Amino acid sequence: MGRPIITPQEMTAAEQAVFAAGTDSFDVMSRAGSAVAEFLHARWPEGKVQVLCGPGGNGGDGFVAAARLSKLWREVDVYCTHDKASLTGDAAKAAAMWDGEIHPLEAAIEAPHAIVLDALFGGGLSRPLDGVAAALAERGGRVVSIDVPSGIDGLTARPLGPCFRAEGTITFAGLRPAHVLQPASAYCGLVATADIGVPVQTLTVENSPLLWGPLMPRLGPGVYKHARGHLKVVSGPASATGAARLAAMAGLRIGAGLVTVLSPPGAVTVNASHLTAIMLQPINDAVDLETAAKSANVVIVGPAAGVTPATRANVETILKSRARAVLDADALTVFEGSNSALFKRLRPDDIITPHAGEFHRLFGYAQDSGVNKIETARRAAKEAGCVVLLKGADTVIAAPDGRAIVNTHATPWLATAGSGDVLAGLLAGLMSQGMPTLEAAAMAAWVHGEAGRRVGAGLISEDLPHHVPGILSALHGEMA
Repeated sequence: MGRPIITPQEMTAAEQAVFAAGTDSFDVMSRAGSAVAEFLHARWPEGKVQVLCGPGGNGGDGFVAAARLSKLWREVDVYCTHDKASLTGDAAKAAAMWDGEIHPLEAAIEAPHAIVLDALFGGGLSRPLDGVAAALAERGGRVVSIDVPSGIDGLTARPLGPCFRAEGTITFAGLRPAHVLQPASAYCGLVATADIGVPVQTLTVENSPLLWGPLMPRLGPGVYKHARGHLKVVSGPASATGAARLAAMAGLRIGAGLVTVLSPPGAVTVNASHLTAIMLQPINDAVDLETAAKSANVVIVGPAAGVTPATRANVETILKSRARAVLDADALTVFEGSNSALFKRLRPDDIITPHAGEFHRLFGYAQDSGVNKIETARRAAKEAGCVVLLKGADTVIAAPDGRAIVNTHATPWLATAGSGDVLAGLLAGLMSQGMPTLEAAAMAAWVHGEAGRRVGAGLISEDLPHHVPGILSALHGEMA
């Protein structure tokens, strides 16, 4: 499985359940603080540490970490928002473990240090930092944060105002939305999770090969091309054929046994001049598409298709066939203002793959209009009745049953024309081989991101399919 993603509120509830069952809360804090110290010392092994403590649990973790770092022979100075006598509960017990001086927080601004341990406030913060805390956040420098960098709402994944920008963040039991969603994830740096004895249950996880590896298509000795599925991609007109070919090539590279581009007659010549292993079939209209879909496992509609009545008719035709549908781009925009006509036809194993603009046009609300992008995608999947892959630097994949996967394995170099068409082809190619839609989408997003990482600077979408064989070979080696 990928790392679980839980809200700050879910973490609080999980902790309370553990405490109610008899676990001492200070024991949990001690585990957390020790994990913080080990994380910081292992990755930033040199230099004076300036520990900034708040009055609650986050600050308590900071006091425990300070004591542990001191025993690791680190030079440590501790600063707190409150004087030691006013601390209560576990935070007071933790402060008692620190046998050095506790300085007022304002003294930290000019104090020399190499690295800051931000233990001021956790991910449950609901108001902006102000005063000295805000000044410290804006000071810059090397920072390691506990739970979530102070100043960020762990649930909504949004900065509330001034906030710390960490090189590393350590959290407990599972990730928070702020660790995986933009813009907050950009402030978290390297994120580590520590087991502190608080079990959590969630329907939301971070994407990982461990999640879909067991379902990844594998070839037996007697396999033949027809057994690997037939993917068909509907092409746009003669002036807009490249998107369909990108999707088709990606589908073939990821393992579909047969791939056919379904081309309007006027685009057959231009498509034929670019295709070799990928087959070509002319279609005049939705009637021809209905016939073509009978031999397909999966059909992609939308890339550069045009926002036209013909595109809408093609979508409706595929959704009446036995083939699973991958709907992207124009296949979504064409239903702007009449999404119910699409939603009543979509099936749970179909998938739509909007970017932010297409999402807004189809659903009538923005991806950031809800609590966070995860909850928005989950709401959309329930409304549409199919899997939703909401693209971006923090792609979220959600199913109608509430499961959600967040892909963090990507690179900014993927922000280029045609990248989404390749992604559609990858997931359709996996679906054509029998993978469940949600897991196929998760694997496609991960492979897409890995291909982008391997290409790096100067990436164009045509580069991506060429890296798929090496990625698949590595995955099969890891999963053997």
